Amino acid sequence: MPGPKTLSINYILTSGKIRASKTFWMDSGEYTLTGNVNQPESWQLSPIHPFTQIQTDIELADEANKKLLITSHLDKLVGLQMLNLHKSIFKDEELMDLIDQVPGPLVDTWEVDEIKTYLSLNAMARAKVGQMAPDFVLESKNGTDFSLKEQKGKYVLLDFSFTGCGGCIKALPELIEVYQKHGKDVEFVTIWNDKSRNIWEEKWKDHKALMTWTNLWDRTSLATRLFEIEIFPSFVLINPSGEVQSIWNGYSKGKLKRKLEKELKDFSE
Repeated sequence: MPGPKTLSINYILTSGKIRASKTFWMDSGEYTLTGNVNQPESWQLSPIHPFTQIQTDIELADEANKKLLITSHLDKLVGLQMLNLHKSIFKDEELMDLIDQVPGPLVDTWEVDEIKTYLSLNAMARAKVGQMAPDFVLESKNGTDFSLKEQKGKYVLLDFSFTGCGGCIKALPELIEVYQKHGKDVEFVTIWNDKSRNIWEEKWKDHKALMTWTNLWDRTSLATRLFEIEIFPSFVLINPSGEVQSIWNGYSKGKLKRKLEKELKDFSE
């Protein structure tokens, strides 16, 4: 694969908890990984890529020098990754200025988009029940942009999911059932929190083919964070006035059907 890439090594306990992780930069060529599998601090990748050294220098620096080092490496992907990782030490105005300094080839990277999303979230109000739903624009499966504010005048049910989510898979039959019953009155929208376009488009295709409603890719988790979603699946019902009517999370058999029908009935009354 062209260009520097990161290699992440995780030490996972039998309980499934990650005890330690270490990230190395590498390019095309031959590398050797050494160390004791039970001692993550001993892991080394040789030869050491220049980006690995830059990353280490930034991580070990105090805050003032960390900011200087990050600023001096914005022409490299490692600098953008460190800027994104440590963005909280910068003021929003500083981040805006730094983003303007990013050279052309790196402007369209995920790291730059993530920082822009972070700045947008700082300027936007989070979703609250009884208040107007915050707007977002995300790419749909058919390649068009979906804008939440353009759905005003009808119910919208947001279904927050990610590829491989166990609870989301269990919820699908019931989600299909309520869609078949209420799809004419409610705009169903599944929002996918997937790390890459390939995962979103290529993984679990048979499962996703059953979801014949609108599907969106939340590339930088903008919508997910606007609605403060931390559990999957989670559902958000927005009423025709554009207000957040209800937010609920998790799945248990029958809950989605009962909850949605109760909310639709309560609003009509």
